[in-house]
Amino acid sequence: MTTHPTALADQLAAASADAHSRVLRASQLPQLRLTATPDTPPWLAELFQRHALALLSGQGRVCPHVGPAPRVVCAFAWTPGLLTCPACRHLAAPDAVEDGTCDRCRRHCRRVWAGIAQIGPILFGYGLCDTCHATA
Repeated sequence: MTTHPTALADQLAAASADAHSRVLRASQLPQLRLTATPDTPPWLAELFQRHALALLSGQGRVCPHVGPAPRVVCAFAWTPGLLTCPACRHLAAPDAVEDGTCDRCRRHCRRVWAGIAQIGPILFGYGLCDTCHATA
């Protein structure tokens, strides 16, 4: 059975709106700040491209809850090629070394600032050191 293009577009729009509302809810937390920018910074585009290449090259993995219909999914800079539903984010838990490594400059640091970028229905998680966070 083929999904009608209009139905698929509606599902994609609904999933993207759901992802956006999740970002807005996360921005209400006192330790987070919401930065809206129409242009993706080059460093973030490179991280997402690395993720997309892993998926397109057949190295992708998905949690069992991700199916063919558009829905909110999570991806992470430190696990290229992994897509999870929001409930299975734990599948992408970084090891101790990666958990203390900046995803932009790749330096080890004491504190990593968590970030989320929304790309359509994808919530893309990353972490930045103090220096990269200040210039992001």
